[in-house]
Amino acid sequence: MLSSNPSPDLKITLRLLVNELKKLNYPKVELVDIISIRIILDYILSDVHLIRIYAPLIKRGFLLISDILGDGLYVKIEPKIIAFEYEFYQNICPDRRQFENRLSEEIRDLLLKK
Repeated sequence: MLSSNPSPDLKITLRLLVNELKKLNYPKVELVDIISIRIILDYILSDVHLIRIYAPLIKRGFLLISDILGDGLYVKIEPKIIAFEYEFYQNICPDRRQFENRLSEEIRDLLLKK
């Protein structure tokens, strides 16, 4: 996935991944971070122009998800997640509240589906 050029089809892969992790009762803290990254990537992957411009950021997002799913120390991963989100909010995001609201909705759904 990381060796190929990003495409809008990756949105489907991300949704499937998150759905499977929810079914497997993946730890909530890590899952919320994956969902946050997925929401950002979903936005970028919705626009071919953004995909071309931000291909390195897309790949970084997938690497972060891979790190979270792997056995890396979460203390080292969390600053990378914060930097990833910061870059999105500074350079791409049209309305930060829109994304925060979407993340809040997903977290609420996640917590309600115990």
